[in-house]
Parts: sequence; C-alpha cells; structure tokens
Amino acid sequence: MTNLTDENFEKEIKSFDKPVVVDFFATWCGPCTVLGPVLEKVVEGFSGKVVLLKADVNTIPLTSGKFEVDRIPMVAIFSKGKLISNFIGLREEGFIKSWIEESIKNL
Repeated sequence: MTNLTDENFEKEIKSFDKPVVVDFFATWCGPCTVLGPVLEKVVEGFSGKVVLLKADVNTIPLTSGKFEVDRIPMVAIFSKGKLISNFIGLREEGFIKSWIEESIKNL
C-alpha cells in the first residue's frame, strides 16, 4: 500500500479511475487501529470498485490542514481528486458499507 505524503497525496488520489477511500489515522490513536481492519474488510467487499489508501496525519500536516482533519479517525472518499464525502470517528461495518454505497452511487 502506498504511503501518502504531503508531496504525493494529490497525485496518488488522482491516479485511480475509481473512487479512493482515504483513512486519515495516527499510530497512537486507539479507535484508528480498530477502524483500519474494518475499513479494509469493507473495501475488499466492493470487489475493486473503490481503492483504500491510508494517510498518517503525523506525516502529512499540510494535507491534514487542507482537508480540516482535526479529529481522527477521519475517513474520506475522493473522486478524480475531489472530496466527495467524509465521516469522523469509529463506525461499524454496516454504516461504512452504506456510506460508501451512497457516496459512490452517482459517480
């Protein structure tokens, strides 16, 4: 999996022809470590319709500021480099699946 940085963030999220789910997290964040595997499982269930990338907020301060990531975990969906939707906090699998479906249905 690509490590997102301030330098490569825009290029990476624009490099896919499908929606990109970005997990903004920190290694010291308990809820983030719980959410990570849930996100991976949900995205895997979309059979390649979306891509998951992870962004450690400690290593991407400029990008975190640009997208107002002031609480984590924050999960965002981008399409063609544009922010489509996001949520903050630990959420259950069913919520995440519905959120992705709703976010990408008109793309």
